[in-house]
Amino acid sequence: MIKLVKAGPQDAVELARARQTAWKQTYRGIYPDEMLDQYDLDYYAARDRGRMGEAGQHYYLFMDGKVCAGYFSFGPTHYQRHKDFELYINNLYILEPYKGQGLGRRAFLEIREYCKSAGFEKFCCGCNAHNAPAMAFYRHMGGVQAYAPEYHPNKADDIVHFEFYLGESV
Repeated sequence: MIKLVKAGPQDAVELARARQTAWKQTYRGIYPDEMLDQYDLDYYAARDRGRMGEAGQHYYLFMDGKVCAGYFSFGPTHYQRHKDFELYINNLYILEPYKGQGLGRRAFLEIREYCKSAGFEKFCCGCNAHNAPAMAFYRHMGGVQAYAPEYHPNKADDIVHFEFYLGESV
């Protein structure tokens, strides 16, 4: 049984490793190879550790025994375009062997419960426009694409945002 565990600063390296694995599984052919092959584990671990110290940031691990199956995080948005949203999903990564087992849905249920308890009516997230499975997942979860993607020479920069409203089902 896969457990949902609140992550802390001691888990930052585990989060960075999960992100690295997820990026290699998901973004090969979308992100430049050098971005994936030169992934800086120490940088991302330090970044997550720092963000965990920010007010309102929440990190959760999906653990299959001692194996990380994925993770998600959410908190106040740093994106100017979505300043009117109370909450932003910063990360949602499920590793390949665990996709299709409802972990993404569990993450959304947790986020929606948090929003309800905090009195928030809506939240949003970003998604790479070339990640077709993630785009379909966010639509399936009730996401409304906020605007058409802007395409760049580096496909890693092609981000769209989805908006979610609590009145919609998961």
